Amino acid sequence: MVARELARKEGLFLGYSAGSAFAGLRQLKHLLDEDSVVVVLFHDHGSRYVGKIYNDDWMRDRGFLNDRNKVAIDLVNTHINHPLVTISSEEPVAAAIQKMKQNGISQIPVTANGDFVGSLDDSHLFQAMVSKPDIANARVSEVMGKRFPIVDSQTPVNEIAALVNKETPAVLVKIEENKYHIITRHDLIAGIS
Repeated sequence: MVARELARKEGLFLGYSAGSAFAGLRQLKHLLDEDSVVVVLFHDHGSRYVGKIYNDDWMRDRGFLNDRNKVAIDLVNTHINHPLVTISSEEPVAAAIQKMKQNGISQIPVTANGDFVGSLDDSHLFQAMVSKPDIANARVSEVMGKRFPIVDSQTPVNEIAALVNKETPAVLVKIEENKYHIITRHDLIAGIS
């Protein structure tokens, strides 16, 4: 429901039809360029809908807030404003370990020339360090694992869960052109529970 999303993300307390107006604009955004000027009139307010679209119980009873309906964007909404932490394939493994420690993360996508080319996760790094103690000086490209799968922002949670397994601890979700975020096992558990 777009009206709820606008309230959560933008602080706009709107009704159904104002949310629909914004949803219509989203559907036409491919027709706009950076010089386009768009005016959207939000012609109703949300105070008449407090007991309906802004009431989780009402929404859930009518099937709008069903966990089975969750999609990728729902899993990253709480931290969507944080930048995706990545590491270049040419950087040393020590730099990847440092970034993971600083950001409190257990996996990191690897990039080269603006593309995702691989990944590192804590269990993969642990195995590499046990077998080769001086691995910290090696380039990330020498020890990285396969690239995380990339899903669309509207991919259902059950499809994402099918992609995450022992070998694939996370997926990347494409939010918009050149903007990605990560969905980890932790995000899936929190989203499903």
